[in-house]
Amino acid sequence: MSKEGGTKRRKNTVINRKELWSIFDSEINSKNLGDDVKNNPNSKTLECIYRASGNRDFCEYCESILAFSDEGFLTCTNKTCGIIYKDIVDHSAEWRYYGADDNQNSDPTRCGMPINPLLEESSYGCKVLCSGAMSYEMRKIRRYTEWQSMPYKEKSQYDEFQFITIMSQNAGMPKMIIDDAVRYHKKISEYDMTFRGDNRDGIIAASIYISCRINNFPRTAKEIANIFHLDVTSATKGCKNALSIINNIEKDMDNKEKTSFCKTKPEAFIERFCSKLNLNNELTKLCQFISMKIEKLNIMPENTPHSIAAGVVYFISQLCKLNVSKRDVKNVSEISEVTINKCYKKLEKLKEQLIPEVILKKYS
Repeated sequence: MSKEGGTKRRKNTVINRKELWSIFDSEINSKNLGDDVKNNPNSKTLECIYRASGNRDFCEYCESILAFSDEGFLTCTNKTCGIIYKDIVDHSAEWRYYGADDNQNSDPTRCGMPINPLLEESSYGCKVLCSGAMSYEMRKIRRYTEWQSMPYKEKSQYDEFQFITIMSQNAGMPKMIIDDAVRYHKKISEYDMTFRGDNRDGIIAASIYISCRINNFPRTAKEIANIFHLDVTSATKGCKNALSIINNIEKDMDNKEKTSFCKTKPEAFIERFCSKLNLNNELTKLCQFISMKIEKLNIMPENTPHSIAAGVVYFISQLCKLNVSKRDVKNVSEISEVTINKCYKKLEKLKEQLIPEVILKKYS
């Protein structure tokens, strides 16, 4: 092949490429591209099958319904069109982790920590990762970043959240109760009132009291005091102050938006007391039945709900001749033996009214 022939061929190739791109641009910029697809399905015009981002349900050109392809892109269902709308943004976390096939020892994360809506400023910081081979200066940078990532106000709130979480978990509280407690503690702590010492500890403990009342698992101030290792006076005062603050915060809200507290009833304490005394399921249900009947008939209005619950448990234990003493019930319920005895005597007088005949015959 001559040198001159090779040069002509290269020139023709360059010209053909220019013509190809000009055809491509003219077809893309053509306003009648949609009409061509509609009117002439067999048209073999050159077109770009990817389109810019936007919310859509129908194809922009042939107006056919769009469907998701196996790759996760919106695709036109018309076989003669087949435009792919490549505009899906994945908002999930990005990882460099390939499952069981990953042979890397480094941290595969490429995203930050989860955002905590209760600690907004701290959630938008950055984290400096340091391996064992990092220099002393890099370690200092990491330490300074950690110090500056959380403002003082949120640092104190975070410490209180952790304290509430740890103490509640040790007491066996479910996560649902803890999450609500933390949320309400943030509301209370941001209210324009200052508490110090035991009063502040009482306010922190009151968040669990409020959360339990909201979720229909009420706890007494004594139980809250035991969970947070406080004296009963501080816990009682803290619960009272916390409820007062919540009422002040929500006084201008609609009734639907206000916090609704469940009514504290004797049956709410029965199951917990019976579980600690190892009573079987049948006797637990019987205690709950009697406590519900007492509440419905308003038989003992002068006694508190947990006192009634303790009296009912002791009453059933004596009726069924169980090896449960007054002291055992007192240790479980933290109600004095005198109060338990008073409730027991009142229930003894109403035995036939409260207990079904079948139960009386069974345990007589």
